[in-house]
Amino acid sequence: MSLFKDQIVHLALLGGAGLLALSVWTRDDEADQALKPSEVEVWGGSPDSVTALSFESKTRKVRIEPKQDARGRWYVGTVDKDEPAFVHPPAGVDGGAPINPTKHETVRFIAVKAADDLVKSLAPLRALRAVGKVEGTRAEEFGLDKPEGTLKITLAGKEQSLVIGGATPGGSERYAKSGAGDVYAVAGDIVQGLLYAESRLPERDLHEFKPEEATQVKLSKAGKTRELSRVPGKNEGWADRATPSKLDETAGNWMTKLGRLHVQDWVEKPMSPLGPDKSVVSVVYFAGSKPLGTLELFRVAGEKGPEYLAKTEYGRWYARVVTSSAEQVDQDVGSVVK
Repeated sequence: MSLFKDQIVHLALLGGAGLLALSVWTRDDEADQALKPSEVEVWGGSPDSVTALSFESKTRKVRIEPKQDARGRWYVGTVDKDEPAFVHPPAGVDGGAPINPTKHETVRFIAVKAADDLVKSLAPLRALRAVGKVEGTRAEEFGLDKPEGTLKITLAGKEQSLVIGGATPGGSERYAKSGAGDVYAVAGDIVQGLLYAESRLPERDLHEFKPEEATQVKLSKAGKTRELSRVPGKNEGWADRATPSKLDETAGNWMTKLGRLHVQDWVEKPMSPLGPDKSVVSVVYFAGSKPLGTLELFRVAGEKGPEYLAKTEYGRWYARVVTSSAEQVDQDVGSVVK
């Protein structure tokens, strides 16, 4: 019996030591996530404290405006850029430099996921390493004599700035000088996200939820409605809700085409009102009985023919979707909702 008691005491001590080690390891892991040993905090803050973000270079001005609503954080992006617009010389004219006037363009868009990741990387901003003060002729070594541009961010009413210099050896990081004059090496993704904001930051998804999460849909068109249910065990199989085990291939194919719709660009305000006469179909998505989101697809006149705009629960503006994909949804909706 004494031996048995000794074993119990030994196991208890061993278990306690294990729990203590796990606790220490967990705390250490959390500390590593908070600030890695090689990182240096340039400034603090949190994503919710960001009220303004901009980047300005010789050829572009980028503004990212943080917004907040019941669904969470989202952003309005504006890019004003000047780019060369190549123009061929008039016929019969030979020699001389090609004519390259500058073309000014303004792009506005909705951003959610990518912009939120960018803001999280800036508030707080953690440099990969500190370089220190760089003065005089040394500025050229770090690309700070001819900087790429200046990033400005306002956190809780206080503005911080970062002058973006050249790439580090290897090119994955960028040198940057803070408003206090200290030079750091920061993640290259931060700079790339702002240099190519109009292609990297706009939201491309129409919904926040994943397509496979929807198990029921309610379709409406021209006063007619139909409810569909996903057929269990069938990847893209859908059926009429009244006969949930009877596969409807026409409905399933149409739902697949509907799921292929993605954002091409964002439209802050349509050129004309979008009434019922322009509606192609309205969709309400459910996970069981829980509403997930909505989509309404409109057909409108464009410069080169019909275009399609979609309004969903996720996009705060109208989204112009790829015409070829939307045309298939439009052409076949009559065979599904009838």
